[in-house]
Amino acid sequence: MRVWIVVIALLLAIARPAGAQQQLSASASVTERLITLLVEKGVLTRDQAGALLQQAKQEAETARKPAPRPRPATPAFAVAKQPAAALSTPAQAAQAEPQLPPGTVRVTYVPQIVRDQIAQEVRNQMLQEAPAQATAASASSAVPEWVRRITVFGDFRFRGEGDFFPSSNRGTPGNFTHFPDYQAINTGSAFDTLGGAFPPLLDTTADRTRVRLRARLGVDAKIDDGISSEIRIATGNDNAPYTANQTLGQNGPFTKYSLWLDRAFVKAAPTNWVSINVGRQPNPYWTTNLQYYDELSFDGLSATLAPKVNGHIDGFVTAGGFPIFNTAFNFATTQAPKEPSHNAWLLAAQAGGQWRFSDNYAFKLAAGYFDYVNTQGKLSAPCTIVFASDSCSTDDTRPLIWQFGNTMFPIRNIVCQPGQTTCANPQYFGLASRFGILDVHGRFEIDTFKPVVIGLEGDFVWNLGFNREQVLAEGPTGDNFNGTAYKGGNKGYMGRITAGTPTIEQRWDWNVSLAYKYIESDAVLSALVDNDFHLGGTNAKGYVLEGYLGVARNAYLGLHWLSASEIVGQPYRADVLQADLNVKF
Repeated sequence: MRVWIVVIALLLAIARPAGAQQQLSASASVTERLITLLVEKGVLTRDQAGALLQQAKQEAETARKPAPRPRPATPAFAVAKQPAAALSTPAQAAQAEPQLPPGTVRVTYVPQIVRDQIAQEVRNQMLQEAPAQATAASASSAVPEWVRRITVFGDFRFRGEGDFFPSSNRGTPGNFTHFPDYQAINTGSAFDTLGGAFPPLLDTTADRTRVRLRARLGVDAKIDDGISSEIRIATGNDNAPYTANQTLGQNGPFTKYSLWLDRAFVKAAPTNWVSINVGRQPNPYWTTNLQYYDELSFDGLSATLAPKVNGHIDGFVTAGGFPIFNTAFNFATTQAPKEPSHNAWLLAAQAGGQWRFSDNYAFKLAAGYFDYVNTQGKLSAPCTIVFASDSCSTDDTRPLIWQFGNTMFPIRNIVCQPGQTTCANPQYFGLASRFGILDVHGRFEIDTFKPVVIGLEGDFVWNLGFNREQVLAEGPTGDNFNGTAYKGGNKGYMGRITAGTPTIEQRWDWNVSLAYKYIESDAVLSALVDNDFHLGGTNAKGYVLEGYLGVARNAYLGLHWLSASEIVGQPYRADVLQADLNVKF
């Protein structure tokens, strides 16, 4: 409740004009201060104060007229005619006339009817505000303090998808093209390359339609000043890192679906330009889906410094370490002693900045190096496989997550048992190349047509760990050959133009984009790239056309067309059409 309003109202309510000259003089300065406060606090406008002033002057003049009385004697008349200055010293006159701020509206008298009206308005305002304040106080006391520190958020996407393969993928009549599914091999029984049967194969010939959904729910909790924690769960067909899509009907009629731990991390921000994340966190680097799936979560620790250079330039430096494979504690299961650990890590650092050189133009640029330690496959020591459960020394160097494109080679050095001249050759497959990736990413934004923003974006990746001679020495197999010549590569790039509102939040918000992508076989790690372009992986080139339209607050439609084909190797083209309904809260 505004104390000053109550005080003024009380003063106005109890102040009653007595009609005496002494009371008028004593109350003049008080009245002037009250009117000044009313103007300063916004209760009265200057126009209202001016009208009050005019009325008060008229009433004050009437109140000051002396009542009729006998004509005084000459001495008294002479004293009454003396100037006001003669009745006091200059110092006394200054003290009796206080200095008021410039612009003060002075009035010597406030009519009683105005005082009553102001008092009534104050009483009405008190009655209106009291229930709301009581309700707010009651609600505040009813909700526990820890609840007010937690924010719940989430999103839902419903998607219809069509995956289309042209007839050219079948090769020449009677000679179908085949693409081994190395993930199915490496996560299942080893494939006998001498057995004469086909390995698990990717579908590149039969069109499919799928209805899919993605649902995510998270909580963000403020632990203390500068410390917060986030936990999010999400759907997904399996534990693959490159998508949270769940295909409806995949496991039978109306079966339940799994929820996976998608994020779980603590964030410390001791200042507004330093942040540290520990746990399963969102991608801390500024990248595109040329290298990483847009919603990829990283496991580990990262730190970001984001100093503000000046009013136009912001910089940032991010570094982190992330485990991407940990040797099974019991490896090898049927052997003693156990094999040494072969843990794999991603160590990455990126630096960049944004320069906003005018209100309508901004440029952002970053360069980073992403070093994958111990992801390359290794040839085992000579080993003999008697039972399917037997292991070779480097079985734990095979990737358990894989998408099309990366060059592979068999990692088991199998020898026959004594006395045998031929034996089975059950193989697992490892990555033939090492990965140490330079990523240069830039974006130029034009805000001239706000709220429509135009963006021009480019991304270039170069696997500096790739060594063609070393890859050939491993005896690569798979999809990166033209005839018998190995044609795998280590570079990739993307160009994209976007136009529209940067984020879709309100009805009729929109944006569209067109991109071209080119990713050679070993430019990036296939396990972590976008799962939609070429249906996942590398050794692909093509176009992506996307559009979004807001249909309500935090609800929007999306349409995507992705058309991509192989860069080298046998014919493999995939066209993907997706239509989405998205809501978020």
